[in-house]
Amino acid sequence: MKENYNFYNIIKSLSYAMDLVSKTLVGHHKRTAYVSYRFGLKLGLDIKEMKKLIVASLIHDLGIFYLDQQYQDLKFDNESNYHAEVGYKLLEQNSFDPEFADIIKYHHHGYPNNPNQLSSIIHFADRMVVLILDDKSILNQVDHIKKVIENNKERFCPECFKIFSELIENEAFCLDIVSEEVISKTLDNFFEDIDWEIDLDELINVSKLISHITDFRSPFTAAHSQGIAAVAPVLAEKYNYSRSECKEIKAAAYLHDIGKLIVPTEILNKKGKPTKEEWNILKSHTYYTYQALSTSPKLNKIRNIAAYHHEKLDGTGYPFQIDEKKLSLSERIMAVADIFTAITEDRPYRKGMKKNQVEKILIEMSVSNKIDKDIVQTLLENYNEINQLRIERQKSASGYYQDFREKINKNQSDVSSFFQI
Repeated sequence: MKENYNFYNIIKSLSYAMDLVSKTLVGHHKRTAYVSYRFGLKLGLDIKEMKKLIVASLIHDLGIFYLDQQYQDLKFDNESNYHAEVGYKLLEQNSFDPEFADIIKYHHHGYPNNPNQLSSIIHFADRMVVLILDDKSILNQVDHIKKVIENNKERFCPECFKIFSELIENEAFCLDIVSEEVISKTLDNFFEDIDWEIDLDELINVSKLISHITDFRSPFTAAHSQGIAAVAPVLAEKYNYSRSECKEIKAAAYLHDIGKLIVPTEILNKKGKPTKEEWNILKSHTYYTYQALSTSPKLNKIRNIAAYHHEKLDGTGYPFQIDEKKLSLSERIMAVADIFTAITEDRPYRKGMKKNQVEKILIEMSVSNKIDKDIVQTLLENYNEINQLRIERQKSASGYYQDFREKINKNQSDVSSFFQI
């Protein structure tokens, strides 16, 4: 039977992970999506436009993670925020709907320089939401929010400003904006009866985009998920998995580090052993991968394959301490694929290991009942084939990353020069 997945639930997973990146960012994208939704209703947008508006709102800042830009750097009146262009390029180059790419591109452009109606709505919602302080009652912030927005009203489309002036006077609307429960329920209810299913191939494309967002934060992780996405499905094939089962594992490989958005880049790039505090932050990423992918029961299988990649057969792994009684073959395959890819690829503190070193580590881990002996044996019996696939996939991914980085850096320099004129 053909398995279908809901596109909105995948985007929710990404949006959740994006909001983990800092304490000031928690809930930002969902709040922006909710305000945009309320504006869209008032403007009488049709279902198609509302779908695009909400989804684009949920991921409007996806380019910020490539730049590792601090959220407090997002100036209220700064159209040169280059993360919008980076987000546009990521979507444009990864077979994403071009309409979404355009919406993201212009979400920091104020009126009348914004050619996209949906971008104009997101721009207003985004600028309103960033004014909210979580350590103060929202009702005690209304006057300040109104004052700032009114002082910058020339930046916003007149229709949106009129709607804002009406909504901000409604206490329930203001309280809704800071209610996680209300926002989630409202957006979920909107999409409940909307058919937006994608198949496994489409899921893989979206998952690959997500892997770029998570991996591109560091040159040392830029090709990591790509390597696992090459290794894990091949191992699955050796166990006579069906094509669809192999695709599920491939999607899980692309998604396995989505929780790493919580890890600061200075830890990812550190040359040397992490401190205890840094290690605890690193370890938490699998927990957040699990939470991010818990948006739909249909995703549970892929979620578990992705999130359990640091669990061990003897129950000493993390974060759930699941043992061999509960770890499926697919989850065991992902764990071996992750370790193999991690020790064969270059890291900030060492070069990729040679075959004899890899064999020694994998055998020792299997003998001590950390990882599956049979899977290790299968990998070692097919070592050259699997490792060559990994090398080729990661080489291609690294080339794409370098090309993307050069284009982004050049364009960013051009944009900075433009805004200095």
